[in-house]
Amino acid sequence: MADSARGVQAVRGEQALTVRESITVNREIVEAFRLFTDGIGEWWPLKGTSFSYGGERADKIFLEAIVGGRFYERFTDGEEFDVGRVTACEPPTRIVFTWKDPSWKAPTEVEVRFSAEGNGTRVDLEHRGFEAAGVPAEQAAGWAEGWKMVLAPYGEAAKNRA
Repeated sequence: MADSARGVQAVRGEQALTVRESITVNREIVEAFRLFTDGIGEWWPLKGTSFSYGGERADKIFLEAIVGGRFYERFTDGEEFDVGRVTACEPPTRIVFTWKDPSWKAPTEVEVRFSAEGNGTRVDLEHRGFEAAGVPAEQAAGWAEGWKMVLAPYGEAAKNRA
């Protein structure tokens, strides 16, 4: 299974922008959740991409699946960069964490829901709060393509994981 759907919803009256991405993986829900959280370092495209704050120093990424847990990178020199914090965690169906780029006024919020679908799991990601962070709509819309590129290796890892 490898279907993927994406979308960006903008509500002009409130200037709200939400990025949505979905993928279905051929893994049971508990395994899909665990791979997304504890196994994030196995699939997140850190090196040689723009999906790391460490650039050439990119090394590892972690998502601690507990309320108050960190979402962070550890660079090759040992320095750590906090991307965000887990604000809700309901294994194996849901995790919510903040995402704060250093140039933003406030953090955004990423919610990931896992639901059984056939013999696999549907993973629905919603990234919201760009307007509060002061991110221009056109820049925020670019995150839709970014999440698609991040979730593709997650889908591959789910296929290949023993």
